Amino acid sequence: TMGGETPVTQEHTLSTGYTYDDDETKTEDKMEGETSPRRKMVRIMDQTQKEKSKNKPLKTAASMKQQKTDKYEVFLSLARNNACAALTHLAKHCPVSAKLCANDVLLDNLMMVSREFETQIHTRCVEILCHLTRFPANNAKLALNSEFCETLIKCGKSKMAEDRMWAIRALENLTADASSKITLATTPLLTLLTLSAMRKEYEEQFAAVGALLNLATEPGAVVPITNTKNVVATLVHLAHSSISTREVRQMACDALATVGLWLQTLAGAGTVPEGELSMPLPTHTPSGWLRWE
Repeated sequence: TMGGETPVTQEHTLSTGYTYDDDETKTEDKMEGETSPRRKMVRIMDQTQKEKSKNKPLKTAASMKQQKTDKYEVFLSLARNNACAALTHLAKHCPVSAKLCANDVLLDNLMMVSREFETQIHTRCVEILCHLTRFPANNAKLALNSEFCETLIKCGKSKMAEDRMWAIRALENLTADASSKITLATTPLLTLLTLSAMRKEYEEQFAAVGALLNLATEPGAVVPITNTKNVVATLVHLAHSSISTREVRQMACDALATVGLWLQTLAGAGTVPEGELSMPLPTHTPSGWLRWE
């Protein structure tokens, strides 16, 4: 000691709360040997510390791997959003619409994502499909693509109003193509248009009635239109409904008149047996069995 001060020695504390000096440790080690309880406790603590040090890098590596996976999902989502935005801008540009429609890989992926209703960009993909139908030259090819039509029908049944609007607008454009009307006049499509025509969303209703009018102008679509349940009844309801807009009522009346014209034409073109006189139609003559005068 210097200056009469008491020397200070380094202390060690075990988990048991026992405190001992360095000099005591050396002395006790010699006296107790390797099998003493205190030495066993020290070895156990050292072993535990080593195991923790071994496991720590594994946990860190697993955590880093999870972080990389999370970042990948975030970056993938951002990339899909950016790609969808770019395609939306391109689809709205008429000069490149035909090139986009000619790319089968692009169409297949757009249709696939459009049916993934749990994704955020599926609505934008339906919008892109609709924009492709705005170019009349694309519609003949798209109408013959059964998967394309099935995708629009499925999206037209979506719970989201925007999905249904874009899908029905696309169908309205497809039915405007003269060469595709007979192909499109199917029961599933006509049923979908009937349901959409009765909805409260104006844009969807307007597009659905417009599509029915487009199909009504085709003589070969008269039989499917009249055979499909509620199509004619829906047109009659919209033509006489007080809540229908002027444009919707006009298109509904036009469709009914067109269907009636085709039916009258079919009746007038019936074969008259030999020896019978042809008469102008309609005759307005009632029919009955052995009625008394």
